[in-house]
Amino acid sequence: MCGIAGCVDHKGEVSREKFEQMVDIIDYRGPDDRGTFYEGNLALGHRRLSIIDLSDAGHQPFAYKERYVLVYNGEIYNYKEIKEELIALQYEFKTETDTEVLIAAFDNWGPDCVSHFNGMWAFAIFDRKSNKLFLSRDRFGVKPLYYYKKDGMFIFSSEEKQIIKMAGHRFKVNRPRLMEYMMRGVHDHTDETMFEDILQLRGGCSMLYDINTGEKQIKRYFDLSKVYSEEISFEEAAAGFRKCFEDSIRLRLRADVPVGYCLSGGLDSSAIVCMADSIIEKDSLNIEQRSISSCFEDRRYDEREYIDEVLKHTKVEGYKIFPQGGNVLEDLDDVLWHMDEPFGSTSMYAQWNVFKAAKEHGLTVMLDGQGADEQLAGYTGFYSVIFAEYLKKFKFKEFKHELDCYKKLRASTEKYVNSNKIIIEALISAYFPRKLQKFGKIHAFYLRQGLPFEIQDIKRTIYGIDLYPANDSRKYILDNLKCNLSMLLHYEDRNSMAHSIESRVPFMDPVLAESSFKLPIGYKLKNGITKYVMREGLKDILPGKIRERYSKLGFVTPEDQWINNSPEVFRKEIEAAAQNLSPLLKKETVMAWYDRIEGNVQRMDFMPWRIICASHWVKLFDLEV
Repeated sequence: MCGIAGCVDHKGEVSREKFEQMVDIIDYRGPDDRGTFYEGNLALGHRRLSIIDLSDAGHQPFAYKERYVLVYNGEIYNYKEIKEELIALQYEFKTETDTEVLIAAFDNWGPDCVSHFNGMWAFAIFDRKSNKLFLSRDRFGVKPLYYYKKDGMFIFSSEEKQIIKMAGHRFKVNRPRLMEYMMRGVHDHTDETMFEDILQLRGGCSMLYDINTGEKQIKRYFDLSKVYSEEISFEEAAAGFRKCFEDSIRLRLRADVPVGYCLSGGLDSSAIVCMADSIIEKDSLNIEQRSISSCFEDRRYDEREYIDEVLKHTKVEGYKIFPQGGNVLEDLDDVLWHMDEPFGSTSMYAQWNVFKAAKEHGLTVMLDGQGADEQLAGYTGFYSVIFAEYLKKFKFKEFKHELDCYKKLRASTEKYVNSNKIIIEALISAYFPRKLQKFGKIHAFYLRQGLPFEIQDIKRTIYGIDLYPANDSRKYILDNLKCNLSMLLHYEDRNSMAHSIESRVPFMDPVLAESSFKLPIGYKLKNGITKYVMREGLKDILPGKIRERYSKLGFVTPEDQWINNSPEVFRKEIEAAAQNLSPLLKKETVMAWYDRIEGNVQRMDFMPWRIICASHWVKLFDLEV
């Protein structure tokens, strides 16, 4: 796990002074080693966090066969298996690194080498023979890769601030992307970023860049939408999930440094901890296990009851932290500096503190549960989708069964479930055109609430994003992976790397993800129970209290309390934000809106926080609005 940098200057040699600064501005991504490479009008840079083969043999930029030079961020978990395959093809290896395996694989298979990899990566290979760069990002975009092509320069990097440093000029806000973030909490769903002119290579894509001509070609090598369903029984599906999940965890326990877990107490992180503990015992691995958990004194946001159940069930040593609301604004600029872009809610601050504590406890690798909700129908929105999908396909018997199960399951947590409302909403989702539904949403929420945004921005945002379709579970999953998961992976990468920690996400294993995607929605949400196939597949691994828990907190903080308990502080923050974000926002309109909702900010879905966060970001990076 590392940080990379690269620059092609078509006007002459790359400024070494600027480029060295570009490499070192992300020293936290790689505190163990650094290196640079210069040839003609090309510069490559690398910061190393040593995970596999801690010796100097893993130094980068990594030269191979006097033809290739590689800079690489990530881990190829199945590097041992690929290495054996290449040895059989007469390849010889001088190191124990996955870095050498990656470049040898490229030498043998060319750009198609990525289809052989099980891992997370962002890398660039310079081919001296063709004078071209080959850049690639892993299938789901776990590792970041940004680029900029303007004014005769091509720059790529692990973080956006590196490009700002190398380009050497003031950047502008990308208005449509910033407005989407402030209004809907949406970002990272396109190749654009919130910085104008800075783009990202999407997950599952590779790029070929011609250093001679400046031409680039982007090719998608992985597309989950091309993966189609398989007809298998539910029992086969549950057994298949278990095998894929176990294989994924086993691969992600490979490291030459301490490994730990982000344990929230929810189903996903608990499954990772319990399966890892089982594998370590079964394979007699010498791994000392530790977990870090974010907790709160307010029981509505606290999951210690479930965290302790997992710890009691395993041989994991657990550590608990208690993030405080009074520190959020104090640490905001520091967190934003590492995030590069404003973030959705203060739950990211809790995650920041988890990784900070992990570093303090000597951990270098952490396993986390991102991706399960999106793939396995973990979000409550999947109820609406399955209701509408069954109606759309005239499966009225299945619709009634799931609705009855939903009502029964929710009776313990909700005083009243309005069946008529659910049915009406499902009918609208199933049969009304999406454009009419969007129009209804604009008037029902965005305009009626008198939100402090220009009408054209509101309409552009609502009509411009077709996320979360309400009657197609397959597309719903794809859009969740494209948008929601992309945001969460952004936060995961930045929060972990800010503290020089490699975070691994087992649910994003390509074999596991593809096999899960092939399953029908009825295997994932069944009898009103989310992630049903996972619960059944891991029933001998998970404690009953975890497996049979149907409430869902998500990774949350008492954000509404933090804001409502400090009204004067946050009112000043909103006022400053309106000023900093002018002319996107009008101060009088913003303050009138905030005064109406003050004391009940939860109703606004974190919108006040996003406006404050955007304001700090604009000021911190000195952006032109």
